[in-house]
This record gives sequence, structure tokens and C-alpha cells, in this order.
Amino acid sequence: MVDHSMLSTKLIAELILKTEGCLYTYPGGTIAPLLHECKHNGVDLIVSKAEQGAGYMAIAHALLKGKSSFVAVTSGPGATNLMTCLADAYYDSIPIIAFTGQVSTNDLVRAPDLRQRGFQEVPIIKIASPITKAVFQPRTPEELAEVLIKAYVISQSERPGPVLIDLPMDVQMTTIDSSLLDNIKVDKAILPIQQKGAVLSQNQVEEIISSLKTAKRPVILTGGGAQKDWTLIRILAKQFGIPVISSLRGIGIMSYKDPLYIGWIGHTGMPSANWTLANADWILVLGSRLDVRQTGTEIQHLEKKIIVHVDIDRSELNYGRFQRTFLINERVETFVEMLIKCTKNSRIPDWSKWLQLVQLKKEQMRLNDHGIAAGVRPDECLSFIDSLTQKMKTAIVTGVGSHQQWAARYFSFEIPNKLFFTSAGHGTMGYCLPVAIGINRLDHDRLVIAVDGDGSFQMNIQELALITELDLNLKIVIMDNTRLGIVSQFQKITFGDDPTTGIFLSPDFLKIAKAYGLDAFRLDKFNTSIIKDWLYSPKPAVLHVKVQHDAPLSPMLLAGQYLDNMWYYDPES
Repeated sequence: MVDHSMLSTKLIAELILKTEGCLYTYPGGTIAPLLHECKHNGVDLIVSKAEQGAGYMAIAHALLKGKSSFVAVTSGPGATNLMTCLADAYYDSIPIIAFTGQVSTNDLVRAPDLRQRGFQEVPIIKIASPITKAVFQPRTPEELAEVLIKAYVISQSERPGPVLIDLPMDVQMTTIDSSLLDNIKVDKAILPIQQKGAVLSQNQVEEIISSLKTAKRPVILTGGGAQKDWTLIRILAKQFGIPVISSLRGIGIMSYKDPLYIGWIGHTGMPSANWTLANADWILVLGSRLDVRQTGTEIQHLEKKIIVHVDIDRSELNYGRFQRTFLINERVETFVEMLIKCTKNSRIPDWSKWLQLVQLKKEQMRLNDHGIAAGVRPDECLSFIDSLTQKMKTAIVTGVGSHQQWAARYFSFEIPNKLFFTSAGHGTMGYCLPVAIGINRLDHDRLVIAVDGDGSFQMNIQELALITELDLNLKIVIMDNTRLGIVSQFQKITFGDDPTTGIFLSPDFLKIAKAYGLDAFRLDKFNTSIIKDWLYSPKPAVLHVKVQHDAPLSPMLLAGQYLDNMWYYDPES
């Protein structure tokens, strides 16, 4: 028998116990030593039904808690199956620490040019390097103790993101002196320090304020990098009295009910928000990338505006797609606090006419997300669910596809009451169910609704088993339009046809849900009683919504179009 108190993997168990206390995993041979040690030391092991399920639950944990979570998978296919989750965490700046099993070090040092040096060995360090903040492969217990703390700090500092630690089998099985555990200290001295950007001078802030005072049509644009600063941003917006727009990941920073909030921008954003961005002459960008999905391909008009871009990631500032007037490499919180302080007693111009115009556009520029075919209108269904949850503490989690954009359009998000979780930068189908399970497990007081599409839902459908295993009360909506809608729409607009996506037949989701112990309801046409029965069911429940086959995402910003000239669906065309 192995002396568990002396295994090197106790170092990892110690770190987990001192921080989050749980490890998400899908087991396998080369990660078994870590899992045994974690169980022996009281770490809560959450076992998914596939590696992606574990990775996405770790992402949910990090999003909800605001600090690093932990996931562990075995070598080979276990490690490669986790790569999608790491990419998601990397592009959406989510701090997770991933442990992968690996063959022994004597195999790793043998014949470096050999294609495979052991069963299920893959060069995971090389594979994961471009989509992580750091990768480590400790060869001794001493190295492991050193990289653990380093990984924990790196994952949360500056722009957060994933870190991977590859664990050779023999390193996991090595016994250690108990004194090595003294290195695993989690206190204020080593906890992640938020990066301080370049020194923000008073003169620079005053120059920005001076430019603002000359503006006729100012706007604030919030992104994922500003989510934690929602309180400050609401104060700033009210102090200035100017409209606020957001990216998809910035949804909820301003309440949907706030008259200052116009909506979210981009490819499938709100037309009034896109119009506001196109017609503003001064734009304060807080933690958003201004990528092509947000601005469209036609950016000439944006280069003529005064743009103040605040981002902790220097690369986002240095390699932007178009010219910005002020590049501020600083935390959003630091910059906004200084801006509030410096303008508190200043005379701010009256932008009420501009705000009234923007609010008028918000009223006039309607969405057009319904077709003419038989079935349920997505806008009607989701708006009704939103109305039922107005007074509830709620989290909406989506997959990727048309349903994702419909959910963003028709739920009234507001941090901290109604939260929005979605895969934005990487855009991964299969994200919804495991993330929703992760959120539901951690926050039992919050109603969690998974809004998924028929295609996206089947990517990780096996994780339904965890709902009853973990005694959750998750509510799931499957928006089934019998097509891969967003890709089908792109194909038809671009090529006139939609091969492989126009007809996408699904299994009987009700039978599947019941087989996993869930309640199940079918909505063939809009019926408020069925929706209420699903929502108020005492058990976890699936609502299978037969959406109109031709229900579009409309309007949409297509290539070659300006922000204020979006494409609208015409059923006759």
C-alpha cells in the first residue's frame, strides 16, 4: 500500500483544499494517483460523464466564484478532449487550472523524435501552449510544489486565463518529505495581484475629460473585461448621463431596464446599439476588444471618432484593427474610479437630446426574429419565460447558435439578479448543459435555466445524468428548429442553399429526459400553461420547444455592411 500522506500529489490536494475544495474530473489511468490522493484528503471530486463536462463545470465554478477552479483528466484523448474547454477559458479570460496525466519521465526523455513514447502519450504541452497563459511539466516533486503556486497566481493575475500542469505518472507516485507541504501557502502574500497598468497620469485623464466635453454624441461601451466593475460603471453612466452599449459578454453590467442602456452590439446585436456606435463621436471602451464580430467589416467611419480604449491586455491595444485616440493600459476599475473622481464636481455638458434620440431609435428599431412557418415564435416563448422570472434570482446559460442570440435579446439581464453565461470568444456548441449544471450545483438559491438548441444540446447530452446525481433542479429549454439555424442562415444568404444544416433531425428529447429522471414537456405551439408547468415543476425539467423552422436571426450585420445598415429577414426573398 502507498503511504498517502507522503505522495507528491498531496501537494495538489493541499492547494485545492486551501482554495476551492473541489476538483472536476473524468478519470483515467494516468491521473488516478491524483484522484486517489484527493479523495484520501477530503477533496470533493465531481465526476462528469466526459472530459468536456468536467472542463465546463470548472469554467462555471470560476465564473461564479471569480477565482481559479481545478479540473483533472487523464493523458492522451482525455487531455485532447479538454482542449476545447481551455480555448474557451483562454478567449473569455476565465481562470482555471487543468491537470493532465502523462506517461513517466523515463519515457518522455527517450527518443524525442519518436511519434509516441508511451500508451496514450501526446505532446500536450505543445498542443496547449497557444491557448493557455502558461504550461508546466514538473519532473520532480520539488518542481511540482514550485509550479503549483506559480500556476495559481498566473491564472488569476492580469488578464485571467487557464494554466495547464502536465503530471508524469512517476512524479505523481513519488513519496515526499512532509516539509515540502510547507510550500503550499495560500495567503495574501501570494494570492494573485491585479496587474497595475502603465501609470495613469492626472494630465492624461484631464485630456480625456477635455475631449469628452467637446463631444456631441458620447457613448460608453462595456465588455467582458468590465463585468466585475458593474457598480462603478452604473455610477459613471449616471454621472455623465450618456447612453451605454455593451458587447455580448458585457450584457448585464447595465440593467436592461435602465433607460441609459441601449443594448449590445455586433453581428447579431441590437440594431439600436449598432446605430448608436455608428453615430457616436466619442466612445469610451471599457474591457472590450472591438473585434470584427462587434464592429463588422466596414470600420472606416470608426477611425474618425474619438475612442478611449481601456484594457489590461497591452496586445489588445497595440494590435487593434483601427486607430484609437487614447490607449489606456489599465484595469477598468482603476480608470473608472479616477474618471468619476475627476468629474464629480465638474460641469458636464447636457447630452439629453442625444440620449433622447438614441432612446427613440431603441423604440423604433425593432427585432424581427419570427418566421411564417408553423411552430413557436422564439421571441414570444423566451419573452414569456423572462416575464415569469422577473422577481427571481436567475442565471441564464446558453449553448451556441440562434438560441444563444435570441436569449441575449429577450431576457432582461442585470447583474447580480439575472446573470448571463455563454461561450463568446470561442463560440462552442455543447457549452450550455455542463456550465448550467456547474452554476446550479454552486448556487442552489438561484433559478438556473439552460437555453440550448437542438444541435448544441446533443454535444454534451450525456451530462444529464449529473442532474439527478447532484440533486439539482435545473430547468432546460431546447429550442428545436430542426436546423442548425445560424449556419443555415449564413449559407442561404451567401450561397443560396444550406446543405448539411437546413434539415437537422433530433431524437425524442422527452424520452431521453425521462430516462435520466427529469420531467419533460413539449411545446408545439405557444401555450402559457405548459411553460408554467415546466418552470414550476418540483423536479428538474426539460421543455422541448418546436420552434418555427424558418425563424431567423434578424436583423444581422453582414460582411460589407455598416453598423447602422443591418440586414433584415424577408420571408418573400
